[in-house]
Amino acid sequence: MSSQPAIETAPTGIWLPLRNGDFRLLLGSNALWWTTMFMETLLFGWLVLEITNSPWMVALVGFCRSLPFLLFGVWGGTAADRFGRRRIIIAAQTANFLVYLGLSCAIFAGVLQLWHLAAGALVLGSAWSFDWPARRALMPDLIGKQQTVEAMVLENLMQGCARMIGPLIAGVLVAMIGPLGCISCMTVFSASALVLVHQLSEHKLRRESIARRVSPWSTLSQSLKYVTGNEVILGVMLVTVVMNLLMIPYLTLLPIFARDVLQQGPMGLGLLGAAAGVGCFAGLFVTTYLRRILSNGWIFVGGTFAMAVALVVFSLSQLYGLSWAMLFIVGIGQVCFGVMQSSIILLTASDAMRGQTMGILVLAIGSDPIGKLLTGALAEQIGTPLAVGIEAAVAAILLVAISVFLPGLCAQGETPEKRQSNP
Repeated sequence: MSSQPAIETAPTGIWLPLRNGDFRLLLGSNALWWTTMFMETLLFGWLVLEITNSPWMVALVGFCRSLPFLLFGVWGGTAADRFGRRRIIIAAQTANFLVYLGLSCAIFAGVLQLWHLAAGALVLGSAWSFDWPARRALMPDLIGKQQTVEAMVLENLMQGCARMIGPLIAGVLVAMIGPLGCISCMTVFSASALVLVHQLSEHKLRRESIARRVSPWSTLSQSLKYVTGNEVILGVMLVTVVMNLLMIPYLTLLPIFARDVLQQGPMGLGLLGAAAGVGCFAGLFVTTYLRRILSNGWIFVGGTFAMAVALVVFSLSQLYGLSWAMLFIVGIGQVCFGVMQSSIILLTASDAMRGQTMGILVLAIGSDPIGKLLTGALAEQIGTPLAVGIEAAVAAILLVAISVFLPGLCAQGETPEKRQSNP
């Protein structure tokens, strides 16, 4: 008798994963998790800027947030395989809640200092290093590989909404009732996300045994060999490095663009931060349409390239409307990147290597702290707009080079027409 769950053979459809109750719980938890993260990025950047008035210090706290990706990210997938993905998510979400609660108390007591934010960022980044690969690797466990892309589209729908409303909520709360109101709201959201994860049906979740049979260093060596031996997965990793090293750091410096370039306060910053979220929402429809005519790989590389070009224009703009529009395009490109980044890996990697490969992906994301330091140092020397523009232009050039030297990446995922002609 076949051991495959019925959902593996169910017809595909964009909303079909929502039939699974555990997936709905995970999706709801992810929506709250992403919302608090985008609120946190805006709040931390604004607080550091108010305390120090230094782009370098804003970048440095951002560096603390992403340094754990580089230090611990490679072990995230292995830990999820060894201890269980649900347990890792619960532990990480508990750490998030405690950090937000502690910072709430510090702000309420009037004793908040820069080191509190830096230390909190380190803990939050460490939790993310284990949390994110566990959440992504868990999806095929719940709904099967056949619906992975649909699940990732829905996940990115939630992420896009969070990217849109998170900064907006944070900007409104900071402007209306101050940082304490914002961090208190984040604490409530984090607690709610934790409650939802606790309700996942543990008996339905798979746990790979490979992590129990070999040492962590052997697992790392095996994972790296697997990734470098697969052209498609290697291409995803390289694009991820380019994205996090040269493009993602702009988000940390967004308060500087809002205050010093566009002459905006917390409300204007919130609306500016929401622009990418609105773009993410639109990007889901763009991605769904492009899947009819393009391969997954072309959507992945092309969307990332469009984001780089939009960031170049954003860095040159001194008009609020144009800047908002460019961040809207950035959001569309980021959805193409985000949906296909995990989808390509989850579809290409074997079940036994899925968790470990996601761990290597977090290691690639670990280029982010280096990018934040690089961007912060450049911003201090030549100005924030020029630093962001130069890095985005270099990213665009590197993306073209990757697509040329690793053509298998762009070919990943046949278009519907090709599938019909090759039954």
